[in-house]
Amino acid sequence: MLFDLDGTLVDTEPILLGALLAVLVDRGVPASAVRPEELRGRSVAENLTLLSGLLRSPMSTQELYARVNDRVLARLRDGITPLPGAVGLLRALRRAGVPCALVTSSYRAMVDAVLPSLGRAEFAVTVAGDEVDRPKPDPESYRTAAARLGVAPGRCVVVEDSSTGIRSGIAAGCVPVSVAPTREPVALCVPGLSELTVERLARLVDAGTARSRDRGAAVPTV
Repeated sequence: MLFDLDGTLVDTEPILLGALLAVLVDRGVPASAVRPEELRGRSVAENLTLLSGLLRSPMSTQELYARVNDRVLARLRDGITPLPGAVGLLRALRRAGVPCALVTSSYRAMVDAVLPSLGRAEFAVTVAGDEVDRPKPDPESYRTAAARLGVAPGRCVVVEDSSTGIRSGIAAGCVPVSVAPTREPVALCVPGLSELTVERLARLVDAGTARSRDRGAAVPTV
């Protein structure tokens, strides 16, 4: 099982957006100049590059990240409430012996700040956005996670909330599940994690394996 973080397991996007807006406003950028829909699902680096262009006075991407990161981490250290169904599903998967990975475009510092709220023991592998050369929508993040788990991508379910992440999972060869409305060709779309069970996810993997074999492509299993 490969899980996205932001918007899937926890809702950090309001915290991140608030930090971005605060830093930009401090530098003279009107809040109305930022369009939240353009930031959703992008990597941290992409968002910082996009927003740095709004600044009236020069600021490097590294300096902008440092200021935003300080605000975000200060907020996350107080803890964050997981989205409904997240903790229950993760624990059920662990009890069933299903290895899980956390795969996100967020940087490692943010991942480490959020993990205590979810339970570090629930994840055998974590892949952060600053640990890959090509973040989502490139498939590198999900392929890396599958390889570290020792599971073929075709036997991995990717749970995402954004089109960017879903495209990354599909390109990696995984079985895509969305927890938000989407037009992407997913195997399953549900309104939230509470709708997912170990049995339901296992059926998706088995169905995906059968379709691959019907096309003549053998999918390794573990």
